[in-house]
Amino acid sequence: MEYRKMEGTVLTEPDDDEIEIDLGALWRDFRRVFRRWWWLVVVLALAAATAFYGYQYMNYEPMYESSATFTVGTGDEDSGSYGFYYSQTTADQLSKSFPYVLESNYFRSVLLDAMDADSLNGTITAETVEGSNVVTMRVRSSRAEDAKAILDAALEVYPEAARFVLGTIQFHMISEPQLPAAPYNILSLRRLLVLGGGAGAAAGLLILIVMAFLRRTVRTPEEMQKITSMKCLAAVPQVRQKARKNRKEERLSVLNKRMPYDFRESIQALQIRADSAMKKNGKKVLMVTSSMAGEGKSTVALNLAEMLASRGNRVLLIDADLRRQEDAKTLGCGDGTGLQDLFSGTRGGRGRIRYLKENGFYFIGSSRPQKNPAGALSHPGFPEFLEKMKGKMDYIILDTPPCSMFQDAVILAEYADSILYVVKYDFVSRKKLVESLSFLEESRSLFLGYVFSAYPQTAGDYGYGRYGYGKYGYGRYGYSRYGYGRYGSGKEGYERRSRRNAGDGDSREEADILTGEDGGFE
Repeated sequence: MEYRKMEGTVLTEPDDDEIEIDLGALWRDFRRVFRRWWWLVVVLALAAATAFYGYQYMNYEPMYESSATFTVGTGDEDSGSYGFYYSQTTADQLSKSFPYVLESNYFRSVLLDAMDADSLNGTITAETVEGSNVVTMRVRSSRAEDAKAILDAALEVYPEAARFVLGTIQFHMISEPQLPAAPYNILSLRRLLVLGGGAGAAAGLLILIVMAFLRRTVRTPEEMQKITSMKCLAAVPQVRQKARKNRKEERLSVLNKRMPYDFRESIQALQIRADSAMKKNGKKVLMVTSSMAGEGKSTVALNLAEMLASRGNRVLLIDADLRRQEDAKTLGCGDGTGLQDLFSGTRGGRGRIRYLKENGFYFIGSSRPQKNPAGALSHPGFPEFLEKMKGKMDYIILDTPPCSMFQDAVILAEYADSILYVVKYDFVSRKKLVESLSFLEESRSLFLGYVFSAYPQTAGDYGYGRYGYGKYGYGRYGYSRYGYGRYGSGKEGYERRSRRNAGDGDSREEADILTGEDGGFE
C-alpha cells in the first residue's frame, strides 16, 4: 500500500453551475432530512396557524352586505312605455356601462346629495348576468343600517345619473334590499387554521427541500474520490443495539463477541491494512482524526488499538482530545494520568502510564477536560516522549480532536507519522470535508487512508462485502493466516502471544513512563 502525501490530495469543489442534480439522490436526501427534521414542519404549521388566526382576529372588523337584484328596462319617458334589452349588443353595452356609472364622480356626488352626507360608509358594486339585462347591486358597510340606506339611495338616483350613458331606464325589482342580520365575513376558526397551518407546513417542506439540496454529504468512496486521492481502508457498519431493561448500552468493542460479526470483521480488515502499510514504511505513530465531532473517531481509535494489541503488538493509546477527554470514561478505567500531566509535575510528580488488561493496550488519558490544551500539546518534551515510546511500543495511536474545530489536530499532526481520517456516512458535507483536510496541508505527516463509519449494510459493496467479509475479512486474512480471537489461533498468533507474555512478566497496571521504571517496557 502506498502512502498519500497531503499535498495534491484535496481537489477543488465543482462550480455550482457544473453541479448535476440527481433527482433520485435528492429524494433520498429529502427523506433523510425529513426523518430528522419532521418536527420542524409541525412546529411551523402550528406557529403559522396560530399567528394567522391571531392576526385575523386582532384586525377583524365585521362587515354587512345588502343586495338587490333587478332587470333594466328602457323606454320613452313621455309615453310611459318601457321594454327590455333583448339583443346581445345592448346587453353587452349594459354590462360595460353599469359599473362605469357607479364609479363616476357624478354618480357619487348625486348619491351624497340624496343622502345629505359628506362621505359614504360603504362600497357599491354591481354585476350583470352575461347576455341579459339582469343586474345585482351590492353595498358593503361596517354598519348594517348604512348598507341598506346606501343601497336604497343608489337604486333611486342611478336611473337619473345614467341618463346620458344608457338613456331612459327603469329598474324592475326581482329581490328587494334587506337589512343585513349578521356580518357576511364571520371568522371561521377552522378555515383560518387550515390556511395558516397549510402555509406554515408548505414553508417547512420548502426549507427541508433546500436543506436536502444543500447537504451534498459524502456517502460513497466514489464521492470521496472527487475530493481526495486517499484510499478507503474500511467501512465500519452502523451498529444498532437493542434496548434492554436495567442495562446500559454496551460500548462498541471488537473484543465483545456480542457485537455484530460484520462490525468485528470490518475492524479486523482495518487493522490488517493499517498494520501492513505502517510496517512497510516503518511508521509507528498514527493520528486518528475527523472533520467534525460525532463521526466515530474515538470508536475507531479504541477498536483499532484493541485489534492491534490482540495481534501481539505493544500499543499505546493517547487521548489527545484534551478539551473533552472521554476515552477514559468510555473504557471504564476512571481518572488517571492524562497528556496534560506528563510534564506538569502533577499526579505523582512524574506521571504514570496505565496498562489496561481487558483491552490489552497501554493508555494515557484522564477524565479532566482542559480549556486551553495548547501548552501541553506544544510542550518541547512531548516529541521527546514520543521518540522514547517508539522504542518501547509497536504502535502509538493519538486520538485527536476534529481538525475543523480547533488547531489541536494541526499541532498533533506534526508529531504523527501517519494520519487515519474518519468520515461518517452521510454526515459531513463535501465542502466541510475539503476545508477540514486543507487544515492539515502543511503537516509533515502522511495519510494512511480514511475509514467510513456508521456505514449502512444496504449501501453496497463497501458495507458488508468488499471491506467486510470479502477481500480483507473472512478470507485471506481472516481465520487462516492470523487466526481469530485476542491473539490469534494460528502459528503467528501463538508466536506473538508468547513474545507478549515473555515481555510482560509483571502484571502491574501502572508504570513510570519517564524514569525508566517501565514495568516490562524494556
